[in-house]
Amino acid sequence: MPLYQLHPSRLPETWPIVAPMLQRAIDLDPELNTIEQVEFSVRTGRTFLLVWEDPDKGITGAVTVDIIDYPRERVAHVNLMGGKGIVRPNVFDEAKNWMRLMGATTTQCWAKGTLVQMYEKMGMANTHQVMREKL
Repeated sequence: MPLYQLHPSRLPETWPIVAPMLQRAIDLDPELNTIEQVEFSVRTGRTFLLVWEDPDKGITGAVTVDIIDYPRERVAHVNLMGGKGIVRPNVFDEAKNWMRLMGATTTQCWAKGTLVQMYEKMGMANTHQVMREKL
């Protein structure tokens, strides 16, 4: 299976490959987090790192996911997606299968601008608007 979860112990060898992919996603909304924060979250097991590996090209895509437990559902929250091989229906299907194996009942992500339409084409629905105020 080309999409798989990368164990944190493999970060030293793969981080130089996936970090630039994830950084491009961070650059779309740099207020949310930094690549160093993402690496720490993956290294400590708070965030899961999934990679898409093309047999001929190696790792071509990466996605980070947090599992959030709410009283009525377990949500797989997609934080970042980057790389050439990640935003395709078959990759989304494999990611959703992984999320189900992790016990998730729902998947979600934050999106704005043109990303909203991209995710809608992949079958996601725009269900909420996030309101924020800095404290």
